Amino acid sequence: NALPAESVVLEYSNEINPVLKLSATAYTYNGKVRKPSVAVKAGEKTFSASEFAVKYSGGRKNVGKYSVTVTMKGKYTGKKTVTFRINPKGTAVQKLTKGRKQMKVTWKAQKTQVSGYRIQYSTSSKFKKGTHIKTVKSYKTKSLKVKKLKAKKKYYVRIQTYKTVGGIKYYSGWSKTKSVKTK
Repeated sequence: NALPAESVVLEYSNEINPVLKLSATAYTYNGKVRKPSVAVKAGEKTFSASEFAVKYSGGRKNVGKYSVTVTMKGKYTGKKTVTFRINPKGTAVQKLTKGRKQMKVTWKAQKTQVSGYRIQYSTSSKFKKGTHIKTVKSYKTKSLKVKKLKAKKKYYVRIQTYKTVGGIKYYSGWSKTKSVKTK
């Protein structure tokens, strides 16, 4: 019952689980469409651009999370999706005004792709102890009075913006730290 050698067809699969590396996994909002480049590997092999197709999710301009899907082609099969995010643009503390057991924090408002702000203050310059966060829920607000502080104590302050998209909050990085001593 042996078949002649020329009638035997061997089929094998080159199914792989590709590892994707994006040129960036986080961007800061700038109003432009973002398109990270993709490198694809499996084990020791690095694939050339002709061996896979890349599909980006729509938009990729506003704050949020976006996907990049790679589908292998040619003699390889396999598919993998990874994500990257666009975070809101940050702001900075413009002025700290001291008061009796209080301080007023003033910052430059961000008008685009921002829902609000988080102000972090601490008695530690490294924000390790005595650290508190106040959330401002309107992007239009430009200042906040922080009360019930200790008298004649130095406080360190920094700020970040946030944007809520689909119930998920995306944050900018923290601003540079400024300090003030209460009366």
